[in-house]
Amino acid sequence: MTCGSSTLYNLGMNNSDQTTILQAMRSCKFFQSLDDETLRFIHPTAKRILQPKNTVVFHEAEPCHGFYIVESGAVKLYKESPDAKEHVLYVAMPSDCFGEAALFLGQGYPASAAAVQDSVLILLRKNEFMQLLIDRPEVCFKLMASMATWAHRLVNSIESLTLKDSCARFADYILSLISKDSKDGVIVDLGMPKQVLASHLGMTGETLSRLLSRFEDDGLITTSGRKLNITSISDLQDIAEFGKG
Repeated sequence: MTCGSSTLYNLGMNNSDQTTILQAMRSCKFFQSLDDETLRFIHPTAKRILQPKNTVVFHEAEPCHGFYIVESGAVKLYKESPDAKEHVLYVAMPSDCFGEAALFLGQGYPASAAAVQDSVLILLRKNEFMQLLIDRPEVCFKLMASMATWAHRLVNSIESLTLKDSCARFADYILSLISKDSKDGVIVDLGMPKQVLASHLGMTGETLSRLLSRFEDDGLITTSGRKLNITSISDLQDIAEFGKG
């Protein structure tokens, strides 16, 4: 894993660059309840960062310098055991954010983060962001409401992991990779190494491999490495909703 390879991409930004940063902020689930005026107040605290695959964004216990929105790509949050074994806690996908807990708790990052794909991140810089909340208390109150909505979404995610079986979770993930108007035969990329994806879905790598084989045997998908050809979207939707015995 390479450290320190991120690249700031805020120098010489044109209006188009600034607009896309604002769009990334607008799509972020953490900011979903904020109006455009509030987002424009927050916008000057943001910088775009290019984060190459397999590079570290930050290490566990590192002092917090801000929190991140995933504009594109994927970032894993993980801890390392004393024997250097890696445990993936979560994978942040586009429109997700990470590192916000460290910002508001005033502590170091509680876990490490690394890109599992070439990623574009939006960094909300700590000092500028916190100063904004001091200068504009109304932004603070609006952010509190947005955080409550975000917390509700996290509870729903936990319920999905605990109440849905592994088949339903995997089917749901596959469906999240396609657009609503996709047709049978659409090809998608799993987007990350299978072991990382398994941890993201709350299952073992062996279970994920069995599900891939089972879905293929049942005629739901065909596989080629990390690429899947989805042959029956409707069946996957049924499994995602009702599970499969």
